[in-house]
Amino acid sequence: MDNKTLNAIVKIPPDEDKKLDLLIKSFRKKHIRPCQQIVDLIFINNPNLLKQIHDRKISSTILELRDLVYSEFLIDEANFNIVLMEELQATIDTPKSILDFLLIDGIVELNQDQLFKKIRSICGEYSGRIFPYIYKIALSNTNSRRSRAGQEFEAIIYKIYESLGYEFDSQKKIGRKIFTELGLGKKVDSILPNINCFSRRRNKTIIGTMKTTLRERWQEVAEEIERTKIPEIHLLTVDQEISSSKASEMANHNIVVVVYDFVANSEALSSMKNIISFEDYMFNEIPGIQKYWQIENE
Repeated sequence: MDNKTLNAIVKIPPDEDKKLDLLIKSFRKKHIRPCQQIVDLIFINNPNLLKQIHDRKISSTILELRDLVYSEFLIDEANFNIVLMEELQATIDTPKSILDFLLIDGIVELNQDQLFKKIRSICGEYSGRIFPYIYKIALSNTNSRRSRAGQEFEAIIYKIYESLGYEFDSQKKIGRKIFTELGLGKKVDSILPNINCFSRRRNKTIIGTMKTTLRERWQEVAEEIERTKIPEIHLLTVDQEISSSKASEMANHNIVVVVYDFVANSEALSSMKNIISFEDYMFNEIPGIQKYWQIENE
């Protein structure tokens, strides 16, 4: 029997497709660390980051942290791919039968050159024949990267809050249900200093949302303001491509956009009052709110 007798796999059988979904989900949870865990570890291994934050170098610290967190994630993803591919050929029938078939011929008697040639042939043949499975895994990785980008940014901001001693409530910390009971949707990520202050006097709190890129997604934030009747939202973003016309539109919807210092100070945006730097946000806006509640609670 030669390799031509193997069926070409152009579509994953439905039962195996479902099994692969479960496998991807369980292995991703097991082998890829949560964003906050990675951020916390990076701070432990890089004590200079705390000094940078207290030296008010927030923009450069966020840039550095995003690179460090992404690098750690890529390591996790590589390990995830390895163990998942091992499990794939061990437990899912079609990939297992293809590999078993390709390994029928003995290879122990081959010399080194013949062995390397045979291994290359098997690797190429196997990966080509199970490509629909590989494609599904790759697509899952792409979707995971997109969703994690926002989670990583959120974890970084919360770590900076903690480093500066700022009190905050987030949906991740206290649960979406409590935010929903306050009339806030999923577009609101956090409230500073806390939800109790929001209930007492919402215009003396900072209502925050985070987006890695804006594009047209800022309009979702505008809709949230209109729906909930909150006075304004601070929209934190690492998007570096913000036009003055878009900034003006967001100003009309009471959206304060928090960006890198070099973006806020750029020629196109420096005159826009609703565009502020991470430094201004962390060391002027938040302390002003915190001070109000300190006085109020004395």
